[in-house]
Amino acid sequence: MEFLENLAGRFYLTFIHEDRWKFFLDGLWMTLLLTAASFILGTLLGALFCWMMLSRCKIVRLAARGITALFVQLPTMVMLMISVYIIFSNVPLSVVVIVIIGLTLKAASYMAEIFYSAVTAVNKGELEAASTLGMTRLQSFRYITLPQAITTALPIYKNQFIITLQETSVVGYLAIMDLTRASDIVTARTLDAMFGLISAALMYLVIGWIGNALLSLLGREKHLGGEVR
Repeated sequence: MEFLENLAGRFYLTFIHEDRWKFFLDGLWMTLLLTAASFILGTLLGALFCWMMLSRCKIVRLAARGITALFVQLPTMVMLMISVYIIFSNVPLSVVVIVIIGLTLKAASYMAEIFYSAVTAVNKGELEAASTLGMTRLQSFRYITLPQAITTALPIYKNQFIITLQETSVVGYLAIMDLTRASDIVTARTLDAMFGLISAALMYLVIGWIGNALLSLLGREKHLGGEVR
């Protein structure tokens, strides 16, 4: 009985007292915003980088390789601090926007490699056969390259969502209220880390699970381009 009362007291101090649950709500919202924005924008930018890697122009290919290599190798925290305190220090942008830009570039660099590997893995003989049958390059991409590339890239692409989610956990060092920072603030006030850390961990797990479930829809046949008409 005493053990349960102790747990109830710790729970009260972590979430109820001074409305501390609001810290976690604000942190959850910020984590969702950073993850969704950087992942979606990273996908679009990663596709652009992939297109550049496939370009017939050597300079364009080298530029894409250089940009992606730079952001892949830079530690996320270092890259974000350089962006906030040096590159955009005199630019009238909020820290959140700057962080989204940084995380987007980071995610795009990884995704470019994912997309490039998936596209180049498609059997060239199938593309040549499609050309022989009179299909345009766009039709070949939609009905042959895209379905196979999605199937190949999807497992790694879903993992990238988890990586992007995890990388948002460092933004608390830039005074952004994400889940990790919310847990730190509440822990500092209660001197009890258990409920705060467990809650943050569970929310990260739920976000990751929901994100993977939604991305798995891309693997269904109806999402892969349909039949040629």
